[in-house]
Amino acid sequence: SSHFGSSRLVVRPSWALLCPVGAAACRSGTVELRQVLAAMVLVEEIEEEEEPKENKAPAKIEGNKKGEGAVKLKKGFLESNSEPLYPPEGSSEGFVAPETKKAHAEHKMNQDLNKSMNKGAENNNNIERPSWYTKEWPKDCQYNAPGCHLHEMEASGHKSDIHREMVRGERWKEGMEPGIKSIRLSFMQATDEDMAVLVDHLKGNKDVTELDLSHNHIKDTGVQKLVGALAAGAAPELKELRIYNNDFGDLGKVMLTQGLKVMRKKLEIVWEEPSWMKAAKEAKKPQEEGASAEGASAEGASPE
Repeated sequence: SSHFGSSRLVVRPSWALLCPVGAAACRSGTVELRQVLAAMVLVEEIEEEEEPKENKAPAKIEGNKKGEGAVKLKKGFLESNSEPLYPPEGSSEGFVAPETKKAHAEHKMNQDLNKSMNKGAENNNNIERPSWYTKEWPKDCQYNAPGCHLHEMEASGHKSDIHREMVRGERWKEGMEPGIKSIRLSFMQATDEDMAVLVDHLKGNKDVTELDLSHNHIKDTGVQKLVGALAAGAAPELKELRIYNNDFGDLGKVMLTQGLKVMRKKLEIVWEEPSWMKAAKEAKKPQEEGASAEGASAEGASPE
């Protein structure tokens, strides 16, 4: 047996070749030793088993060099996070369809609406929830869960029939005429009760492009009626809605800014008092304070 490189030669005598007279004669010693040594032998080459080499990970993995925008991934790039996984332009896999974006926006709007409507039972007023409670129920309320109190939204209305007739006078009738593009109903003391009549007029109205409801007594209920109608497609050509200086609260604000704004993206909604009007009020304050001070000093002076 001898070693040559990575192979080992093994010499094995073949009894059939060494002993023409037969293998039994060789084993019995009738064949001389020198004849055996001079005889032919069979040589077999046996490959030795090499020791397994350690599989070393490549230092870096390169992408397709032929493709445009190939990204080179280096070892440990996820831990270091020094280079972005995708190029700045993004990739086709990261494209989000407009329908998907709209669905996500509507889902976020519903969540915000439900959260804002849950003012009276936040965290169930720290009362343990029943076993049958499910988190998906709107307003964080379900059936008669303890700690959950549902109340109707406050609504404004006319105190008398005379007041209703005054609000729905000549200006109101002019705004309700067919073909009118600008409906201006500001400073009319309009209430939620009038919103039902206005919504009926806006349904199917393709003429009106401007609606001014500022400086009235519209509360959350009236805002809900108006937002529901406009979101459903009433007054499709409406471009501007002015509804500031009314009596609606946080819920009405959410419906206008996060509800209607999503459904009518091209509609400009002015729910806050304009900056120029605030500046005019601030400039007028010193004059009013000076006039009131003069009046008080005049009253305090004794007549001669």
